[in-house]
Amino acid sequence: MALNIPPAIATPRLMLRPFAEDDFEPFFQSCVLDPQVMAFYHAYRESHTAAERRARARRDFLDHFTQGSREYGYICWTVTPGPAIDLAPATFLGWCGILSPALDHAEWGPELAFMLARPWQGRGLATEAAAAVMADAWHRFSLPRIHAVVDTPNHASRRVLERIGMRLEGPVVVYGSADMLIYAIEAPVEAA
Repeated sequence: MALNIPPAIATPRLMLRPFAEDDFEPFFQSCVLDPQVMAFYHAYRESHTAAERRARARRDFLDHFTQGSREYGYICWTVTPGPAIDLAPATFLGWCGILSPALDHAEWGPELAFMLARPWQGRGLATEAAAAVMADAWHRFSLPRIHAVVDTPNHASRRVLERIGMRLEGPVVVYGSADMLIYAIEAPVEAA
């Protein structure tokens, strides 16, 4: 699917650009190898060698981002600092994007997902990135609804979803866990 993808989305503190192959290694080093960042990713709780973890992360993340882009035009964005944050512009902070849903739940439609490296958590950056990605998605894809799934005990991510207007719909079994919740939001009237 060919879409007119902008080179970046700017927010007050962030610059988001489409996630590229070159972003995998900074993502792997800053997020996948950090057990605290991966605490709610069930498959990563098991003991793996670095090579096994890398292969799994390529499948679970990079391949998933690419598949959603190829099949639906969905965009996963690399989150980097904007001018208001005193860091090198290419510093990898995390990612945020619209993804194809879990295979067993294609009827749910597109999924909003995000992950920040630990030093950038708790600063409101996930909320800022998620709001920008969702606003872009409403107009770019003419979606009627966007959902997100989150582990029940992941209160920080649940707060992000609530801050951007998503509403809790209830418990679901997805991604190998029965301790998950689904949040969703309908398209705003002006985007519908």
